[in-house]
Amino acid sequence: MSRYLAIGSLLNKDDTIDEASTTDREQSAASEATAVSPLHPRQQQQPLQPLQPQLLQPQNPPRPQLQQPSFSSKAGPEYIRPWDERMSPAEAMRQFYSAQFPSETREVVIFYFEYFYGICPIFHPATFVCRLVCGSVDPLLLDVMRAKTARLITKHTGRPVDLDAIIEHINRRLLLDLESPSFDYVRAVVLMTTLSGGENKFMSYNSLVCLASSMVARLGWHTLDLGARDATSIPWLDWAELEARRRTFWIVYQLDSYQSLLADRPMSIGEDRVYTALPGSDCTWDDVSIAQILHWPTRHMQSIDKATIINTGALSYTFIDVCDLTMLLSRINSFLWGVRQRSYASQLPCRASLMAGINLGLDNANKTNGSSKKAGQSQQQPPQNKQPLDPVPTRSLFELPRFRELHEALQAWRSRLVPADDLKGIGAPLGHFSQFGSLPHRQHLMRARYYCLYCYYVPFLHLLHLANRPSFFAAVTKQTKSHQPPDFTSTEEYRVLREMLSSSFSGTTNDSLLAYDVVEESWQICLDAIFDLSEFLERNRDISLERSDQITPFCLFTSITVLIRHIRKCRCWAEQNPGMVEAASGGSSTKGYGRPVMERCLVVVRQLWTMLKDLGFLWGVRGMERLLRQMQVEEVINAADLFSGLSL
Repeated sequence: MSRYLAIGSLLNKDDTIDEASTTDREQSAASEATAVSPLHPRQQQQPLQPLQPQLLQPQNPPRPQLQQPSFSSKAGPEYIRPWDERMSPAEAMRQFYSAQFPSETREVVIFYFEYFYGICPIFHPATFVCRLVCGSVDPLLLDVMRAKTARLITKHTGRPVDLDAIIEHINRRLLLDLESPSFDYVRAVVLMTTLSGGENKFMSYNSLVCLASSMVARLGWHTLDLGARDATSIPWLDWAELEARRRTFWIVYQLDSYQSLLADRPMSIGEDRVYTALPGSDCTWDDVSIAQILHWPTRHMQSIDKATIINTGALSYTFIDVCDLTMLLSRINSFLWGVRQRSYASQLPCRASLMAGINLGLDNANKTNGSSKKAGQSQQQPPQNKQPLDPVPTRSLFELPRFRELHEALQAWRSRLVPADDLKGIGAPLGHFSQFGSLPHRQHLMRARYYCLYCYYVPFLHLLHLANRPSFFAAVTKQTKSHQPPDFTSTEEYRVLREMLSSSFSGTTNDSLLAYDVVEESWQICLDAIFDLSEFLERNRDISLERSDQITPFCLFTSITVLIRHIRKCRCWAEQNPGMVEAASGGSSTKGYGRPVMERCLVVVRQLWTMLKDLGFLWGVRGMERLLRQMQVEEVINAADLFSGLSL
């Protein structure tokens, strides 16, 4: 019997480990675990003990040890375990599928784990089912899971679910436990944040991100691995407790990084304050038969071939990839903030003293970033030299080495992903909940996650490169005349569009999504990424759209805004250069605005527009649809279609 989680075959707590029965996956997993100094933050009735800095040792002077707060007495099973641990797996599943268990709750749980566990793996499935049948899960958490799955349940069963009423009820409940949050409450806030983002309720999303960030900071979850305590063996349930908190923190940190970039604000928790290691391996997280963790916390291999990731089906590798992207986004946000600060300060009357203060602050940040380590590393890196401060660019962000480094880092991140194409024909969807966690099902979820992660690359590349425009550096935002349709930015529709966008994004992001003065090199990079995305989506069109997550609609949204602007620029260029249109299909420098490029843009914008509308019901992206209609996407498509057929 496999020691890895398939819920229908859970082993009892005191089952022993039979080394002779180790599967190939377990042998591969054994190479992932490294003997890092173990932690043992046991929390029954005692507060968390301060941790000694061993895992992560900053090269700056040591920071003071932090006393982590104790948790509420109602802090959920990960701390007081209010369920019968002697319950057999057969009994847990029998009760889950019995007539006495509410069928509607069972449906919600199955849909959640099938569609959202891979995105937000902050529950250990086996122990969660035990808690569920014992009635110890906070009803608020179940309500949030019900809201998360509402659209999918309606789509698959035809039964209408009043999502707005559920959300209103949840929002009232969220105000009740702010002072003494249980672990279920924290996770309810996290899931509600992802729901608000997916539903394009950006005001709620902003507020919930701030709430979640403040809670994990107050609970000390950003310093879970600030130090380590010697121990020869750790009970598996204790390890799972810490791993659940670690994963919850990283989900919050991801959400905060997205919101910070879109809202043009610093991260709530700076990178230099993060002392929580990356999530541990699924190969241990799923193995409920392990009585003790002898080498813990487990870590992923830093370099592992893609075939091994596919063969193990460990979804935690996709989680690690998102965590890596999160750290990269925090650096992109810091970089863009620094450029804006210097640009504004250099144009003010008091620029000398102001620039000196900004330079000092950014200099300190550079020293911190250059000497601090990435969470989870076990070996100390040599000190790095002080990085020179970036000057204010005169024409393009490509003048700054840091910009080029961030661009290359994004490309490197994408190249490390397992291609979803390589997982075609592997794995199987969930047929029965007892199959959850089996190898075929893990591989099925893994392909869906890598499909989504490939899409992640595009909008964040856009946010970086659409900032590469003269109007980004200027004290007063101005549109340049290069390839700019003269009648667009002066219209009433444009003013209304900016007002609509301002309810969702910051003014800087609005400018990026509407600007026509993006530096040509960055503009071409954005276009190439969209064309590559189009081919990727076509190759993986067998993946259902309901496997997407909340970043996918945003990916389509930013891509369509770029394509609409490029079609307008193509039309403007063709009207001004009628004799060069046909020549542009060759190798001339004008090929970026010729008829072939415009026709390709038309094909791709239709493809993405159709996908976005199809996602409208599942992800509540009607707001994005309205914004794009305000940008006259369909009128642009139709007009460009007629225009491209003319003989010029």
